[in-house]
Amino acid sequence: MAINTTNRRSRGVSPGLRAKAQAGFTMLEMVVAMIVMMVGLLALASAVAYALSVTNGGRNVTNTKLLIVAVLEQMENLRNTKELSYCQISNVGASDLVGCQTDPDAPVFDGFETGFKSVSKVPGPDGLFGTSDDLKVPGPDGLYGTPDDTNDMTLARVGYEREVVITPLTTTLKKVEVTLRYPAGDGKTRTMKGISYLNNDAKNNFLQ
Repeated sequence: MAINTTNRRSRGVSPGLRAKAQAGFTMLEMVVAMIVMMVGLLALASAVAYALSVTNGGRNVTNTKLLIVAVLEQMENLRNTKELSYCQISNVGASDLVGCQTDPDAPVFDGFETGFKSVSKVPGPDGLFGTSDDLKVPGPDGLYGTPDDTNDMTLARVGYEREVVITPLTTTLKKVEVTLRYPAGDGKTRTMKGISYLNNDAKNNFLQ
């Protein structure tokens, strides 16, 4: 039997809706979608920047602590090994330095610098951190200690400055303060200080 489909009403999506569906997104819808995507990307970028800032800040704090401890331990090692005499472990110009050169053949030690100075990645020719030759490199003659020596700022840790203050408390006890300025993760400069006490007897590190 034949089926007449001529007058049968079509079912499903109406022609108007079908045309709209086939037309795709309108310009307004695309603009709204782009705005939403941009807001999301900005939020993501802000979160990533904050995470990096926190990470860098934490790393700088750790580095600063290590730099402080290194100088404090250096003072104790200098005393223990007698590389410097107890009275030589002083700041530049300190009264302790006057007449305390026990070895006439040893080079004169001028003391540890005062004020905030750039922090060198390596010690200078004297092998000590915190002295005036930390950034020194030989000039054209290839020799340290000659007039053509220069400061090589590429040896400095960017953003770091250090101050070493050595204060005699008694004739047998000194306070050593190491203060560092360091770059924080938020772009600001912060300060951290470490303190130790040094007596004149390498065999006895305890206060009495």
